[in-house]
Amino acid sequence: MGSVLHLPSLFIDGFRGIRELAFPQFGRVTLLAGVNGVGKTSVLDAIRFYASRGDGRVIVELIETREEFQQAVDEDGDATLFPDFGSLFHNFDPADHESRPVLRIRSKPATHNLSLELLDPPEDTDAEPTLLPESRPQNLGIRVGQRERLVRAGPMAYYGPSRRYYGRTRPPPRTEAWPAAIHFESLGPGLLRNQDVARLWDGVVLTEAEDIALETLRLVVGKRLERLTVVGDPESGRGGRRVVAKLSARPVPVPLKRLGDGANRLLAIALALANCRGGILLMDEVENGIHYSVQSDLWRMIFRAAQSANVQVIAATHSWDCVVGFARAAEESPGDGWLYRLQRHEDELEAIGYSQQRLRVATRQRTEVR
Repeated sequence: MGSVLHLPSLFIDGFRGIRELAFPQFGRVTLLAGVNGVGKTSVLDAIRFYASRGDGRVIVELIETREEFQQAVDEDGDATLFPDFGSLFHNFDPADHESRPVLRIRSKPATHNLSLELLDPPEDTDAEPTLLPESRPQNLGIRVGQRERLVRAGPMAYYGPSRRYYGRTRPPPRTEAWPAAIHFESLGPGLLRNQDVARLWDGVVLTEAEDIALETLRLVVGKRLERLTVVGDPESGRGGRRVVAKLSARPVPVPLKRLGDGANRLLAIALALANCRGGILLMDEVENGIHYSVQSDLWRMIFRAAQSANVQVIAATHSWDCVVGFARAAEESPGDGWLYRLQRHEDELEAIGYSQQRLRVATRQRTEVR
């Protein structure tokens, strides 16, 4: 495989709907397959936690994305919201005031293993709002190896780079610096915002990666696509910066969004790969907006880019066409591909691994692996 993977394996305990889940081996490119709601997104969220080394901003961002809040009122009786840290823990019961739930996310090296513990706030907390009677304030104790950090309970408006609720770190037992995060990019099931696409474009413009992005986009747009660029002023308000495409049949560029969701999705994948050199790319519902006929070519591009840019790719799908395209591309990159099928039995979640050889047989016999 050339270089060491950031995540050679992954073990998750007590996170969201996952009581216990093991991935003994990851590939350079790994695909998670399973029905809707089985837990694929939770696995990707757990990897974001691990890669960020317990960054409080990532934690609050994921809670905000799922709108997992606790209601509170301030001294004037006005409503406000706290992040519901309890939502991160498997089967957490907010009425059980004696519980101290802990979740763990482990890989190699063990010195970077991550654990989160739900804690009551200290007696001298100065958070202005108070939670409603049926709830309680929650702090998060974060441990990476032997290092510890505290993310304090507070209203959502108080979280941010300059806010105090991120700022307290307990002295570690030894004089060890907090481990650096693994660089990662994350693509959700929806389309990226214009400002996110523009940020990724800035990272590849006038490089070889720009040409790769164009070739990838031609999978759906065809040879009529001549060039891409980003136009607009980030301070201009509505519209801001946006991607436009020059097509051979048109005298003026057209907004990329006019070319459909597939074109926008493909561009986002190519740009994210180029901006994720030496890191991890996470993709949820990778097949969204992409026609089945180009799935194999898309995965071939992903395998090539992952190898050349030293990127580890972990994606999730519930599409059979996506699985077949992945299997075909994996055959051409021996040793790089791995697939896991997630299946649930009541409260138990299991990951069944498929090597390239086993996956090839399964797809040719149309054995269900989703």
